Amino acid sequence: MTGIAPHSGSGDRLPEVSVIVPAGRDAPWLKQTLDSLLAQKTQRVFEIVVVGDIASQPVMDPRIIRVEFRDLNPAARRNAGASQSRGAILGFIDDDATADPDWIERACLLFAESTDTLALGGPDPAPVDSPSSELLSETLLATPLIGSGIAAHENRQGTFRITSPHDLALVNLFVKRERFEAAGGFDETIGYIGEDTALLAKLIQSGTVLYSSDVVVRHRRRPFPGPYLLQRWKYRLKGGRMFARGIPAYRKNRKVAMLLTAGTTFLVVMVLAPPLAAVLLAIYLSLTFFLGVRVTRLPIQWWPLIPIAFLAHHTTYFFGIVTGIVSEALRTRISNRPPS
Repeated sequence: MTGIAPHSGSGDRLPEVSVIVPAGRDAPWLKQTLDSLLAQKTQRVFEIVVVGDIASQPVMDPRIIRVEFRDLNPAARRNAGASQSRGAILGFIDDDATADPDWIERACLLFAESTDTLALGGPDPAPVDSPSSELLSETLLATPLIGSGIAAHENRQGTFRITSPHDLALVNLFVKRERFEAAGGFDETIGYIGEDTALLAKLIQSGTVLYSSDVVVRHRRRPFPGPYLLQRWKYRLKGGRMFARGIPAYRKNRKVAMLLTAGTTFLVVMVLAPPLAAVLLAIYLSLTFFLGVRVTRLPIQWWPLIPIAFLAHHTTYFFGIVTGIVSEALRTRISNRPPS
């Protein structure tokens, strides 16, 4: 893992906050991200460190630092950005998201209220101009009890201390630099998916990590079905592998255990008692519909798709986790096999 060292740059006033943006998507989205950061309503000095292919960065401003970095490993990109930054607080946002105008100010006020706070974040709802295919994806993540189970995706209200590293998302995260460096930054060996969970797990063990609905980022969702389900498959495949390795943040996740139990039980019932399975499926579809419509921002004509989308969502989750567990078990067995 790359070591994290403070930037040695000069300036009359050191920035209080450094916002790290790993760049790699379409320029229109990145421009919106940068515009939202440059429009922050705060008197605090801040800088924006954009890491990636600098030729794709469309906005010019003295507050923007450009770091050429071709490695696509997202953990490595964010670590590289942190190493070239100077702020006492590191903010992280993705290049397909926009920050609310008071994003930086709200985060700094929360840090000031308690010196024990090591990191904080908040909700990441989809932008108001999202198409229905993205709002359907948001519904799948935001529905309590049967959705993602992640506070940031569910847009929970209030300010509270989190106990699960899964409750915040890397698209909306602030960390004190000294604690980020002490934790070793993001684990580059994890790569895509899980590097934020690993960092937050360390921080939760050593201090307070907050969730606040006042700290808001608008994050584009992958459109349903194809791009969204592919993303979820990759997430759950990685989660299954981490579960099989015994990583506490995954092994102790009750939602994973519940999903595996429910999915396995339904498959057994479907084989042994198909009529009962049909009844359970009807109950499931009804439940997902009524829970989903309570939080959805979809136009009403799209509501009938909600239970079908949840079925695809949960099926992808179940088989992704199972495949991850099995593949990791096979990999471990092969690696432990004595040479012939």
